[in-house]
Order: sequence, then structure tokens, then C-alpha cells
Amino acid sequence: MKKFFAVITTLLMFSALHAFDFSFGIEGAAGLNTMKIESDVKDSDFDFIPGFSFGGTAQMSFNEVTALETKVLFHNGNGFSYIQASGKEKASFWTIDVPLLLKLTFAGIDTIPGRFTMFAGPTFNFHIGSVEESLGGIMKAYNSNSLELNPFVLGLEAGCEYSFSKENGFLAGLSVNCDLTNFASDTDVKA
Repeated sequence: MKKFFAVITTLLMFSALHAFDFSFGIEGAAGLNTMKIESDVKDSDFDFIPGFSFGGTAQMSFNEVTALETKVLFHNGNGFSYIQASGKEKASFWTIDVPLLLKLTFAGIDTIPGRFTMFAGPTFNFHIGSVEESLGGIMKAYNSNSLELNPFVLGLEAGCEYSFSKENGFLAGLSVNCDLTNFASDTDVKA
């Protein structure tokens, strides 16, 4: 009897999921990144570091207006810059960003050929690799005492996008991602 209920429950779950519209895609983005660093040794100067991200997306549409989207993005160029006696130094690093976004689409406007969408939601950032530092644009050996990073940071992402057709296709958008927890593992450093 338990197996029967398990089979029925599984079939109902799959039929409910089949009622939703699933879509998958790839994403690439260019951006400007900065980080506020406060410590006894160094403070950031809010100079932006160019970066890029790429990865895959999956979206589940509930209806024409609401959808839930998740992404897995490899993000290069997170980092900050600061002034030292030897000049301006920049530090950058890789993360894997996994946002979970609620999307609201303005559908049904016949005079607009595409669709305009706003989105917001939490993002889960995982630090990978090491921190790369440069002085005046020249890479230098990484100083492990410079900045130790947490392996996980919780953030928030919000933005908008425009689809050039009413159906699935090419999108262009703008988003802002803000970290909510401290990126530095040292309690004396705020990042």
C-alpha cells in the first residue's frame, strides 16, 4: 500500500511539473566589480575591476507573468583595488554564483515586439581558486597574508531584462549583485 501511494505521489508531482513551462539557456555577461575593504592594513578605493561571467540557466514559468529562474555562473573579476606606497594594487578572484530569481514579466502589451522583465532574489556565491594581485597592471606573486576569503557568501541580485521576441530567444539585461555577508574570513577585515 505504501508503494502504491509513493507511485501516485510521484506521478502527481511529475504531472504538476509538466504543467509548468521549462526552458534552458546559456548566459554570458560583462561587468564592473568593486568591493569595500576595511582593515587596519588597507582600505579599498572603489575603483572598478572589469570582469565577466558565463554559465547556464534554467527557468520554470508558472504563467505568462511569473517565473522562477536559477543560474550557475562562473564569475571572474570579483575584487577590489587599494593604494599602497608602491602604487595602486588590484586583487581579483573567481566565484561560482548561483542566483535563485523570481521574475515578473510585463506581458500582453501588443505595441511592444518583445517582453520586459524585472527580477530579484538571493544569490549564493562560492569562492574558487586563489586571489590574483596586480600592481600597475602587472601580475605579481600572491601574498597569502593579503586577504583570506570565505568559501561561501550570501548575496542579493536584482535587475531587469528585455527579450527581443515574445517567445524564448535572445535577452539583454542589467543586474546588480550585492553581498550580504562578509567575504573576508578574518574577523578584523570587512569585505
